[in-house]
Amino acid sequence: MSAARLLAWGLFFLYALWATALSGLCATGPLGAFAPDLGLVLLFAWAARLPGSRAPLAALCVALARSAFSADPPLALAASQLTALGLFSALGAGLEVDRAVLRAVLCAAAAWLSALLLVGARALALGAEAALVADHPLWPGALATGLACLVLAPLAARLAGLSPLARVRP
Repeated sequence: MSAARLLAWGLFFLYALWATALSGLCATGPLGAFAPDLGLVLLFAWAARLPGSRAPLAALCVALARSAFSADPPLALAASQLTALGLFSALGAGLEVDRAVLRAVLCAAAAWLSALLLVGARALALGAEAALVADHPLWPGALATGLACLVLAPLAARLAGLSPLARVRP
């Protein structure tokens, strides 16, 4: 692995850290239910640009960054990010998912499925107190993530220092 690509992976992880920290900051406000998952937006902005073997590493970077700020189990976070990437890749085989509106709808669906998976992991961990976990609706965060993907994904695709990730050596 070249030094430029290694630096690009470090920058991708740093951007994922910042995105998840900003998501957590948005969640503490009065409209906390409408906090977008900006790490997922970053992943979806780069998922179509990364070669097939690099995309799962990007999903794991986002999951690791999110685990730094989350009480959710890291394995559940990794599963949710890899599931979102798998959904993106599966639909990318038949549709052009790098278009803005389709990517935003797919990102909102992946955010909802990811939140559902994480609520299930919390319910499993809490056992008898599972009813306390599912008090909040999941659709506001998914809607906010889809809208954030529509607006911010073109900007996330142009983040400084990440271009070596998309290049493939001949």
